[in-house]
Amino acid sequence: MRYSLLNFIFCPYCGGDLIRTALKEIRIDFNDTFDILSYQINKKDSLIGPVPNFKKNTSLTKILIKHACSPDPLEMDNAADIIKGLLICGECNHWYPISNFVPELLPDHLRDWEKDIKFLSEFSDHLPGKLYKKLQKRTKFFQAQKNKIQDEIQDYKKAEISIKDKVDDQDFFGPGYSSPFNKDNPEFTQNLIKRFSSVLPFLQLKQNNVVLDVGSGYSWTTEWLLKMGFEPIGVDICRKYIDVGIKRMRNIRPHLIIADIENLPIKNTCLNSILCYDAFHHIANRKKALAHFFRVLKENGPVVFAEPGSDHEHAQASIEVMEKYGILEKGIETDDLKAYCEGLNFLPPEQHFVLKTRHEEQRKMLTEDFINSHSFVDCNIYVLRKSAGKEKPIKGNLSTIT
Repeated sequence: MRYSLLNFIFCPYCGGDLIRTALKEIRIDFNDTFDILSYQINKKDSLIGPVPNFKKNTSLTKILIKHACSPDPLEMDNAADIIKGLLICGECNHWYPISNFVPELLPDHLRDWEKDIKFLSEFSDHLPGKLYKKLQKRTKFFQAQKNKIQDEIQDYKKAEISIKDKVDDQDFFGPGYSSPFNKDNPEFTQNLIKRFSSVLPFLQLKQNNVVLDVGSGYSWTTEWLLKMGFEPIGVDICRKYIDVGIKRMRNIRPHLIIADIENLPIKNTCLNSILCYDAFHHIANRKKALAHFFRVLKENGPVVFAEPGSDHEHAQASIEVMEKYGILEKGIETDDLKAYCEGLNFLPPEQHFVLKTRHEEQRKMLTEDFINSHSFVDCNIYVLRKSAGKEKPIKGNLSTIT
C-alpha cells in the first residue's frame, strides 16, 4: 500500500481518518519506463504515523500521537509501499490489516476475525505495549458485536469472499495470471479489450485524475488505467482475485483495496470518475452502492457501466454460477438504473451504443433489432453523472446502513 492511498480512504466503520503502521515495506524509484529499483526495509519496530487530522481526542489517539513519526517528504507518498502493516482509526479504535501490499477495509460482519487476530499477534513485539494491548482489547469487543450488524444480503458477499474454498478446478484462477490475455480463448480476450476500449472515453479522464475501478477482480483494468497516466483505485471484496492480479503485475501496482462496495471506505468528493466494468451485476443493494458513488464523486463526475443486460441471470452459465458459488448474477437495464438512482441527485442515466455498420446501412432507422444485431460490444453501456448540487452525505455508522 503506497502512502498516498491514505489521501482517499477512511475507516469503513466511522468514517474517521486512518494512521498507518508498517512492519515491512519497500522503497521504489520510478522512471519514465516504469522500471523499478527497490530495496526492502525490515524494522525491529514498526513505523507509526504521521498523525492524521483526528477529529476526536481519545485514549488511543494520545498513544498514537506519542509514538508517531514526523511528516514524510512529499516524494515518499508514492515511493514507499507497505507490504505488511496495519491501518488504525484512533476515533473508533478499529484497525485493519495490510497484507501483500493491500489493505483490507471490510466491515466487521464480513471480516475473518480469527485470521485477523492471528495477524495482529505478529505485531506484539513491534508495537508499543500500550497500543498493542488497546487494539487487542477492542478487537474482542468488535468481534462480539459483529452479529448485531444488519445486512440481509451478506450471503452474496461472503460467497464472493470465500470463492477459493468452493473452487474444485485447479486452473480456475489461471487466466488471472495473464489477464486480459488468454491464449486458449482469443475471442474472449478480444471481447474484454474491445469492451474496455469502448467505455474508456466515457470516463473523461485527464492525466492524474482519480478513478475508482469497482469490482476490479484480477485488476487488469486498474493496471491499464495506471499505465495510461491516471490514478486508479481498484476495489474488490475478494482477496484471492487481487492477490492473483498482484502476482501478474509484479512491481507495477495501482492502488488496490479489499472492501465492500456497499460500505465504501472512500472519502467524500475525491474521485473524478467511477468505472463498473462487468462488476455491478454482482452487487445486491444497488441503491446503497450508488449512494456511496454519489458521495465520493466530484461534481459532474461520471459513473460508467459496462454490464450485462436482464437476460444475463437466465443464461445457463449464470444459473450454474449462482447455484454452485452463491454469487449474484443479475443484469441491468435502463429502467433498473433509474430506480436505483431515485432520491439521488444524478442526472438521468444515458445509454450508449457502439455499432458496427456498413456504409450502405448508415441511413437506416436505429431500431432495437438493428442495434442488437449490429452491436460492437457484448454489454450494455450506461453513464450516470453527478449533477452540480448539494451533496447528500451518508451519515452514522457506515457498517449498519441498509
